[in-house]
Amino acid sequence: MFLAAARTQAADLHVTPNGLPSGPGTEDKPYDLVTALSGFVGKPGDTFWLHEGVYPIGNLETKIHGDASQPITFRPIPGQRAQLVGSLTLWDSIGYVIFRDFELYSGEGRRVSQQTGVGFSPTDLPNFKAGIQVYTPNFSFINLVVHDTVRSAFYTSAEATNTMIYGCLVYNTGWISPDNAEGHSFYLQGAGEVSDCIAFNCAGVNFHLYANGDGYWLRNLTVDGNAAFGAGTIQNVRPSRDWVVGVDSPSIAADNIVLKNNMGFAISNAITLPQVQLGRENMNGTITLSSNYWPQGIVLNNWKNATVSENVIAPQGSEPAVDLQQSLTKTTGQWNSNYYSRSSSREKFRAGTKDCSFADWKKNTGYDTASTCNAGRLGGTKVFVRPNRYEPGRANIVVYNWDNSGKVAVDVRSALDVGTAYEVRNAQDFFSPPVLGGIYDGQALQLPMTGLTVAKPMAALQTPAPTGPTFNVFILLPKTRN
Repeated sequence: MFLAAARTQAADLHVTPNGLPSGPGTEDKPYDLVTALSGFVGKPGDTFWLHEGVYPIGNLETKIHGDASQPITFRPIPGQRAQLVGSLTLWDSIGYVIFRDFELYSGEGRRVSQQTGVGFSPTDLPNFKAGIQVYTPNFSFINLVVHDTVRSAFYTSAEATNTMIYGCLVYNTGWISPDNAEGHSFYLQGAGEVSDCIAFNCAGVNFHLYANGDGYWLRNLTVDGNAAFGAGTIQNVRPSRDWVVGVDSPSIAADNIVLKNNMGFAISNAITLPQVQLGRENMNGTITLSSNYWPQGIVLNNWKNATVSENVIAPQGSEPAVDLQQSLTKTTGQWNSNYYSRSSSREKFRAGTKDCSFADWKKNTGYDTASTCNAGRLGGTKVFVRPNRYEPGRANIVVYNWDNSGKVAVDVRSALDVGTAYEVRNAQDFFSPPVLGGIYDGQALQLPMTGLTVAKPMAALQTPAPTGPTFNVFILLPKTRN
């Protein structure tokens, strides 16, 4: 009984850039981060507090774990910026570890390969790894900023079940060569949840929920409240998409995939393909699409069951609003209460190889009996405020400003209490000075839609143009940080 009681006494341990490989981990005798992550110090329930500074970790592999009722947590001291430089691989562990609130980037400026004909395996790029690689279950990643990784920012294998990725900001990931480019914001194969993340300006796909290994499944993934834009925009070699879901042979199928409350924006260029691609080569099981705001078309391939409801699907180019391809199986499910908008007076829906009007789409498929389709571009403003689950006063703010006004009024009462000191940061250049700040008085915030900057990649890759005034993403923060 004494030992059980002692086990529940969680400790606060300290970590600094010049910490020690041994010792008590106290504030005056802190650990270094590599030691703290080794799994040989601390115990379930402990919190490792990272002090301000830069932490070179190299390509760090760890089997660290807590337990289900007492996870281990790594997080910065509030108000301090902890920057991890390198990559982190998690494997052979029962998990139950939480990483939150810090920054991770590769620190590697060589992300342009000179090789051709080598596919996705150039050998002339150093540290050719994803920023965070997860091969084991029960890990959580909360409010991280992950950028400028050599490969993808996050990679989860099929073994990485019960993974939570929440509130993360991801950008400028990936590499290029003369004939190829890759590096996704999220490359996910394991079951779990990715919610309230912002992903943009990568060399590959922003949300790449995909498998092509022998006998693999892609299943039991929930994707909720995320924003994605600018896939491929840091390179000009290989077209890419913001959203790809599905499997290719020899993988088996995708199943039990849920995408809800997500937001997109189609960048107007030749690299970023505008459509949301849901389904690849193989036959799939169940997919649910609900309350997504996609000013772009969607492609659905070979789903046995599809629930498609209360979405805004509004392509801004010439692509169909819906491109339904079911050559391998028939689909059933509920498909209704959606809003479609076309950028011109010409309606365009597609089933198989045939284009049709909205009226014929409804007649031929039996879908969308209570949905609407309007001609003309989207107008006015549409604002989404997504309060953060883990940090009171924090929220993602996604603004569609179809009339291109200079400022947009945003009501943040759902996220911020009156009298709270706050700041608003431009997500596309998060570490630049705040665009707004003060003491919240309950009135709408007037957010600027012009004059905003975009973070430059830490490599010889191109910097995309700002998306304003038509579209911008902001992060509201309580003013307790530097």
